[in-house]
Amino acid sequence: MRFISSSFLLPALVLVMGISSCTKSKDGATGPAGPVGPAGPSYIGAISGHVSLFDQYGSKVLTGLGNVYLAFDGYSTVAVDSSGYYIKGSVGTGSYSISASNTGYGATHVNSFQFLADTLNRDVKLSAIPAFAPTSVTATALSGADSLTLIFSADTRARNCIVFLNKGTAAGSTPDKYLLVYTKAIPANSTRPVFINIPAQDLANAGFTTGQTVYVAGYGYVVGDASAYEDLATGKTVYTAVSATPVTTTFTAP
Repeated sequence: MRFISSSFLLPALVLVMGISSCTKSKDGATGPAGPVGPAGPSYIGAISGHVSLFDQYGSKVLTGLGNVYLAFDGYSTVAVDSSGYYIKGSVGTGSYSISASNTGYGATHVNSFQFLADTLNRDVKLSAIPAFAPTSVTATALSGADSLTLIFSADTRARNCIVFLNKGTAAGSTPDKYLLVYTKAIPANSTRPVFINIPAQDLANAGFTTGQTVYVAGYGYVVGDASAYEDLATGKTVYTAVSATPVTTTFTAP
C-alpha cells in the first residue's frame, strides 16, 4: 500500500478549509465580505442652466429674471443674469439640489441630481402665484358622489382652479394637508360656476369611510404649473403656485 506524506496533507487541508470558509453554509449565510474597493475618481466642473418665468395664464415672462434667487443644497447661492442664465463653477463630483424663489412666484425645488464631470445643464422654471381666487365653494350630495361648486369672477383669459381634499383636519396645498387633488379649467369670459365631481370610489380609495367628514380647500391655480415638484419624503406633489387664501367647506363621505 502507498502512503501519502503528512507534509503534503497539511497544506492541502488548509487550502480546503480556506475555500470552505468563503462559501455559503447550508443555512444560506454568506462568508466574510471582501475588502472595499477604492472610491471612483472625483472631477471639477460646472452646473449651468436657464431660468424661465411664467404668469398665471401660462405665458412666458421676460422681465425680472435677474431677481430669481437660486441656492444649491440650501446655502450656496448663484447669480442669475437679466436673460435668465446662471452658471455655478468649481463643482465637484457628487449629488446636488437647487432651490429657486422669486417675489410673486411659487418657490420650487430641483430634487437631488448627480453631477459627474464637465458641465451639466439644469434648467429651472417658476410659475406666478395667481392673483385670482374663488369667492366661494359649496358641496352638493349626489347619488354615489358629491359635486363641488366654485365661483370665480370672469376673466378674458382661460385659467385653472385646484381643489384639495383631506380627512381629520383642514385641507390645504401642502403634502400633509391633502389626500386627493382635482384640477379643472375655467374657460375665458365664463361667468358660470365651476363644477367638480368627486366620485365616491375616489374617497374610498383614499381611505374615507361612509359618514366621515371630508375637508375641502379650493384655490385659483396657474395654467401649466412649472413650480410644482415632488416631495421626496411622501412622494406627493408640492403646490406653491396657488392663490394665497383658499375657500373652504366640508361634506360627508357617501
